[in-house]
Amino acid sequence: MIQYFQRLGERIEQEWLERSYDEEVFPQLVLDALQQDPPFGQVEVTEIIDWVFGSSYSFPQPSRDSLFGEPPVSLFHAPRFFIEALFWRSSTTAIHEHAFTGAFAVLAGASVHSQWRFELERTVNSRMLCGRLERVSTEFLSTGDMRPIHAGGQLIHQLFHLDVPSVTIVVRTYVDRNHLPQYLYLPPGLATDGEGPDPLRARRMIFLDAMACGQIKGLEEYAGRLIRGGDLETVYHTFATLNRHQVDEGLLKELYRAGREHHGDIVDLFRRVCGEERRYARVTGVRAQVVDPEARFFLALLMLMPDRDAVFDAIRRQFPAVEPLPMIETWVADMAKLTGLNFTEVNRTIFLGLVEGLDGEALLQRYELESDSVLSNPDWLLGQAKKMARSDLFYPLFSESPFREGI
Repeated sequence: MIQYFQRLGERIEQEWLERSYDEEVFPQLVLDALQQDPPFGQVEVTEIIDWVFGSSYSFPQPSRDSLFGEPPVSLFHAPRFFIEALFWRSSTTAIHEHAFTGAFAVLAGASVHSQWRFELERTVNSRMLCGRLERVSTEFLSTGDMRPIHAGGQLIHQLFHLDVPSVTIVVRTYVDRNHLPQYLYLPPGLATDGEGPDPLRARRMIFLDAMACGQIKGLEEYAGRLIRGGDLETVYHTFATLNRHQVDEGLLKELYRAGREHHGDIVDLFRRVCGEERRYARVTGVRAQVVDPEARFFLALLMLMPDRDAVFDAIRRQFPAVEPLPMIETWVADMAKLTGLNFTEVNRTIFLGLVEGLDGEALLQRYELESDSVLSNPDWLLGQAKKMARSDLFYPLFSESPFREGI
């Protein structure tokens, strides 16, 4: 196994040396080398795991404050690049760019791979940008697929792994300082420095997190101080921290009002970003408990797709012989305990009606037709529909529902 990576690494080193270590040609050079000498069929996932548990290594594993992968395993080192295997079990990568170049190959498993475009509208500073983030494409990667890695905004992407584990072989340079900072992108349009936070702000957020949990007193006072007197990065991270908890809605509303008063409309963008982050956390929380690839595929669509039609189109491409809605109904019923949606006959009728975009009158008619009875309290059913329509988890599926108006 190690002999394969030694051979691949030495070949790439020699060919890149002949190109004077030009970073611009490195992605294609690596892609060509992987295509001509692919890892699949020559390397087994079990061999990598066995090597990690072996008595000695050919070289030490690098120590990192934040490991990218679950875990990453280094397999070859050269002065200007290295090769590693990234194992993935439950994590979903953020929408991100890279401060390095190279290529990756799927050794095992499958993933939903989405690529994005960011159009800059405002520069807060070198660590925070505002603009429009748009999904350009979505594809399904499986064993044998390979893609180049370009530095900076040339490749903004996200991977949602379907199989457990999924394993990717990555050949990459170290850090290209010309492409720092390495941004993380947050829908609908915020880019932040993905490296370590300001040390003082990090400590403030830890205290604020404890206050939001009720472990330390002073949430209203100290959150107010940060919102009114902090820089825009601090203001965003304050709201992001608060939105990860069940903070009093009245307090949160007042803090948003104070934020707009002191910092302007950018606070409205922060609010939308926090809403998307909350939805992403909801999906990934469920995904961490799901092993079935089809169910994980469905959760990937809930995270990545902007609306119902995009979800349906993706399902039709992956399962051309089956209609999307019955599949969705089955997936939701199977995950009922994890999602918290008690899929009773009434809730099933409401759920499907929301997906189909039925208005209140049509939903009542659907219920009476399917239950063969007249509903004694129509307002109750409409209230349940309004409540279900607020779901963070199923947000894109309900994009055509009139019940989402005003939410």
